[in-house]
Amino acid sequence: MSVISDSVNIMRFLFSPFKKLIALYLISVIALSFLEVFRISLVYPIINYGLGVENQPKLLDAFYDFLLPSSMNPFVASALLLLVITVMIAGIYGTVAYGGSYVFSTVRDSLDRKVFERIKSRPYRYFAGKKQGDLLYIGQGAVLESSNAINQFVELLRNGFMSLFYLLLLFYLSFWLTICVMILGIFYAFIVKKSLFSRVYRNSSVLNISLMEKSVVYQEFISGIKTIFITGSLDYWSEKYDSAVKKLKKAYTNVYALGKIPIIANDFIMFSIIALGGILLYVFTGGDFIPYIGIFGTFMLALYRLVPSLSAAQSNLSLLVQYLPSLELVYGILIEDSDEEESSENGSDSKEFSFREKIEFDNVSFFYEEGKRKTLDNITFEISKNSRIAIVGSSGAGKTTVANLLALLYRPVSGSILIDGVSLSEICSSDYLSHLGYIGQETFVYHNTIRENIRFGQDCSEDDIMEAAKLADAHEFIMATNDGYDTVIGDQGLKLSGGQRQRIAIARIILRKPEILLLDEATSSLDNISEQKIMESVEKLSKNMTVIIIAHRLSTVQNADQIFVLKGGKLVERGSHNELMELRGEYQRLYLGQKKDGFVETSSLEKE
Repeated sequence: MSVISDSVNIMRFLFSPFKKLIALYLISVIALSFLEVFRISLVYPIINYGLGVENQPKLLDAFYDFLLPSSMNPFVASALLLLVITVMIAGIYGTVAYGGSYVFSTVRDSLDRKVFERIKSRPYRYFAGKKQGDLLYIGQGAVLESSNAINQFVELLRNGFMSLFYLLLLFYLSFWLTICVMILGIFYAFIVKKSLFSRVYRNSSVLNISLMEKSVVYQEFISGIKTIFITGSLDYWSEKYDSAVKKLKKAYTNVYALGKIPIIANDFIMFSIIALGGILLYVFTGGDFIPYIGIFGTFMLALYRLVPSLSAAQSNLSLLVQYLPSLELVYGILIEDSDEEESSENGSDSKEFSFREKIEFDNVSFFYEEGKRKTLDNITFEISKNSRIAIVGSSGAGKTTVANLLALLYRPVSGSILIDGVSLSEICSSDYLSHLGYIGQETFVYHNTIRENIRFGQDCSEDDIMEAAKLADAHEFIMATNDGYDTVIGDQGLKLSGGQRQRIAIARIILRKPEILLLDEATSSLDNISEQKIMESVEKLSKNMTVIIIAHRLSTVQNADQIFVLKGGKLVERGSHNELMELRGEYQRLYLGQKKDGFVETSSLEKE
């Protein structure tokens, strides 16, 4: 499909919800274009006044004889009419300028919201398979570029109509001279379309890729700044950034340089035509060109105004082509086939969440990539209500996958997760998640106050927030900060320790009052003292909850009612800590390995 065809289809898709708004804008543009050309034609009676010649076009003479009052001097009448039309044009131009801005802003606002809603509706699998930098560029840079494309399209309409009316005036003034101008223009347009636009599009695609590469490198640098500093890798990342910026510089240079060619060419063509037209007029009239001065002057003035309009239209089209790769990215996001998507919401016939007895994993299997080894292979187990269970295993055993399935980040490939016999896929997702409290290894906090990070959009009072912080053992360190609950914690909570961020997360969970508490490696990145405090907070929180602990450190699971041991995606052992130690199997191997490394304390069973 050609670039122009792509542009038309994309614009039709984007503008279709705003047909009435676009129609009103086009009517205003047509009225403005007509009055603008009419204003130029008013120069004809002014130039022709006093020459005393009867020259073509007769219709134009007759029109002004009819329009201008006979009682008034034709020169004065023409000048006054020119002034009136100029005032009208100024008013309509303001209306068109505001209308164009409003159309652009409205469509841009709609585009921004649609992209965010579209991305927001994607399943977790989609985000896991994308680079953060790419997603950031699509939602920010590409949307901005697409908005600029929309603006250029609106301007293209205005300049296009203006050029059309000027061209009609030129045809009326001199048909054959206009034909000559058009032949030259068509030849030039053919050259531009075949060479310039294709090059602009090609270089714009390179520019788009370069922008994404720079965005990814910059985002990765900011995200990993701590590791980069500690490992002394600043020079390496500086080289990566420098390489990305060099590509970007070259792409920008090519795109913007190519974008200036139409302006240079149009300027050359316009003044060449005026000069050659004057020479030809003199030659063909044998020097007696006075009778043609009115027509020639008006023609050249109209041509002088036509060429900038055409130049602007070409510039609009060139910029539209430049922005088209970003527009295609956004368009692709909005219309992308959703057959493979997993909706985060169920249908209207979904069931309300109800949990009275147990959660079951019934022959659940899962893999992240088809054809790869199953991360979970026919896992079956039960979790009784208000019990405390742990899922353990070595790295890659499938522990976090169990957490991801329980948190609805993924769906099982086969088998079912049941709550009181009802498949989790049949239960209203939002209702289920509102009863699930999740604390992971990487706690999400954002640049705001401690209060807002605990509230996290919940409708609650100040007393509720403070009580939750106390239960999470966070109140004391919060009050020790300069501004207490009004302390701004910095981007990603940089002003807080890992343990403090986790306790804020626990306070956040307490406000939700969940029935199921899911801890996914929640203490794996903390020191022993912080881990102990976090687990004490969890003890307070989880007295009337079903607690599921996904853990690598076995020190956090010894008091669990039941421990499930995974190995290679299979459930190989289950039982209490003491029962599993007596089996002398996988659990004991893991336990003794961690004991040797100092991660667990000696249990009472081993002392005996």
